[in-house]
Amino acid sequence: MTATIDALLDQFEAKKISRRELIGSLLAATSALTIAQPAQAQSATPATTGRSMNHVSLSVSDVNRSADFYSRVLGMEIISRPGNGGLNMGLGDESFLGLYEFANPGSMHHLCIGVENYDADALAAKLADHGIEARINRDPANRTSGGDQLYFNDPDGISVQLAQHGYLG
Repeated sequence: MTATIDALLDQFEAKKISRRELIGSLLAATSALTIAQPAQAQSATPATTGRSMNHVSLSVSDVNRSADFYSRVLGMEIISRPGNGGLNMGLGDESFLGLYEFANPGSMHHLCIGVENYDADALAAKLADHGIEARINRDPANRTSGGDQLYFNDPDGISVQLAQHGYLG
């Protein structure tokens, strides 16, 4: 698709097609893509099956203040303190809330879905089959989820992490 758009822009810049022809061609190309994508998505085998909402990590301005808030208001307790300066607060038997001093306080940094048989490299290959580029963090200091961390973005740019189902920070 990128090659098609580049070719159309080259033709327009070389004055071989009009602005009207460029716009019409771009609309036709994107309409064909929109029609083709749902059929691909329906026939694809899932890369994996999500089993749980493992955790959500929030970007906060003060980790201790936020921990105090969630403890006072919701009775949550700290279950771990990863080496990267954040902390994790328990939410039942299979999930937690991560609090970290990341950029953009007051926003969600990422969400994590728990899956069975977590293998970052195998999952990255399966995601690639879906046209999704995974990012694997192999830094030992960041292995708070039991191994190499795998992330990818959803269509709206939300960062999604996969981890072993049942992992609790």
